[in-house]
Amino acid sequence: MSRVVTSYKKKQNESFYLRSWIAPDILDLARIHVGFPIWPRLDKLIPSCDTTSSSLFNPQNLQNKRHFVKVTGFHKVHNYTVYGSVRDDFCHILVEFTPQCVSEFERYHSIRITDKTVNTLFLIGDVAMKYVPVRELHDPRKWSMMLGLDPRISVVPVLVIGQCLAFDLDQVEASAKFPYLYHLESFSAVFGRELS
Repeated sequence: MSRVVTSYKKKQNESFYLRSWIAPDILDLARIHVGFPIWPRLDKLIPSCDTTSSSLFNPQNLQNKRHFVKVTGFHKVHNYTVYGSVRDDFCHILVEFTPQCVSEFERYHSIRITDKTVNTLFLIGDVAMKYVPVRELHDPRKWSMMLGLDPRISVVPVLVIGQCLAFDLDQVEASAKFPYLYHLESFSAVFGRELS
């Protein structure tokens, strides 16, 4: 059996559109930001999706692998902001869906963003990245999570999603397990350096 078929079979229940970008792209930015006196907010990590054409299947959307994520869970809803997790085909990252994003999603699809959308492939746009202090991850109004991070890590990157659409509602759950970005050795190497 050829290697192409074998590698496809390992992920045969994953979408063709779901590709790795979270770890390499976020860590490349963090390597730059770690030298700054304060952790910056990056307002245009991912541009807006093109929703003006007759279909979401247009080159602007399809060619940018950052536009595609799979929703893996919702943690909290607070002040109309939805706190959750998404992943590419390699790892998870925490996200905030802005109130405007949530409102537009729910009007467009006529469903709640948290209603039966786990494992749905989302097309995302207008995405910012911010660094959140680890102590905020324990906030019961937001994520309320204990991630078991390296104690040297004081902040984690989080995506702030301003636009999303359900791209594929099949909700296929992968048989493989995916780590959070924050548990990767490459993440600890970048963020552990900040206190060294």
